[in-house]
Amino acid sequence: MSHGHRSSAWGMLGAALLLAVMAAPARGVDTEAEFAKGTTILGLQVGGGVQFNPFNDQSITGISFLTATPRLSYLPFAPFGSGWLRSAIEPGLEAWFQYFLEPRPSSAEGLKLALRYHFIGVGPVVPYLEATAGVGATNLNVQETRSDFTFVLDAGAGVTYFVLPGVGVNLGYRFQHLSNGGFGHPNRGVNSNGGVLGVSFHFH
Repeated sequence: MSHGHRSSAWGMLGAALLLAVMAAPARGVDTEAEFAKGTTILGLQVGGGVQFNPFNDQSITGISFLTATPRLSYLPFAPFGSGWLRSAIEPGLEAWFQYFLEPRPSSAEGLKLALRYHFIGVGPVVPYLEATAGVGATNLNVQETRSDFTFVLDAGAGVTYFVLPGVGVNLGYRFQHLSNGGFGHPNRGVNSNGGVLGVSFHFH
């Protein structure tokens, strides 16, 4: 067998093993139980993003960043709905740590209210929609916003895959808006597209 064929075979075997490891635990996961009323969820997400220009402004700074968001949630409601629309609501708090790479090193830190809407009737892969809103402190100083204070808003969507009972891994997209709310000038605001990768632990 040639080196190329051996590499392909090992690659296929590795992919098959990875799928088996992922699929086996998932069959034993009860998503109804994972989102039962009274569940506490501890999570951590990391990600990053880049600025974009939805309003066709003449110029933007070209911000890019890395972010980390620990999350604490409590489920006060039982799941509701039926079939694929079976759903669960997850309100929580999300700490916010953001490090700006461009145009120069700077940072932002704050706290956000977070809400996720999970579609738990799909199976071990659980789609979700989410929104967050909060405030923070920052030393970001760019043409779109200048202030030590900032509002931060996020809206996004993603999927959570339960690799084990009580352990979910999520991948998602987030739109982010930063604004000083008129407490400083200028206040054009910064809009960004970003991605997140996270893990969450469900305690019943």
